[in-house]
Amino acid sequence: MKKRTLLLIGILCSGLGVLAQDDPAAQKLLQSVSQKYQSYRTAKIDFSLRATNQQQQTTVNQHGALIVAPKSNKYRITTEDQVLISDGKQQWNILKEEQEVQLTDAAGGGETETITPATIFTFYTKGFTYGAARDETVSGKRLAVIDLSPEDNRKSFSKVRLRIDKNAQQIYDITVFDKGGSQNQYSIQKFTPNVEVTTKTFTFDKADFPHMEMVDLR
Repeated sequence: MKKRTLLLIGILCSGLGVLAQDDPAAQKLLQSVSQKYQSYRTAKIDFSLRATNQQQQTTVNQHGALIVAPKSNKYRITTEDQVLISDGKQQWNILKEEQEVQLTDAAGGGETETITPATIFTFYTKGFTYGAARDETVSGKRLAVIDLSPEDNRKSFSKVRLRIDKNAQQIYDITVFDKGGSQNQYSIQKFTPNVEVTTKTFTFDKADFPHMEMVDLR
């Protein structure tokens, strides 16, 4: 359970940066996707995660929902065993099984080691090189496939494969290739822009999680 939980833990805000100019067509497509995402006031994304551990020969399937305000880096991620909330300044990591809430600073700037649901729409804007996009068709959808390599070779992953729905100008799925041979694949099941949110959406209310221990890690 701890390993599955850690897939969604870490610094989760990634700022916009300058794309490495390896292929003009790929650069234009990625910028278009990023700009479209940033234009939304809010968005709700239903996603699935398939995590394959090659060494242990195990596969974990998980579903969740992300509500995000792109311009302010506020988000709320809900999965079966975890809720992750950020108001753009602080981050509350609610671990249901452990009955624990971990409070940390919500840092940005693209220094994240882990690609998570909160960063899948922005992580590629900084710190990657990439080659020319190639096309493939999946379930009748025209997808552009772009392989990205991290500029920092200290990262735990060696490559990220990004597939983009060319008609919708939207991310279809992302596969992270770990240096140890494991893979994490995030698939976008449904994307709903400009959903209504309340002031509680991006803030932690202790009354919603009674009897949980608060751990301040700031």
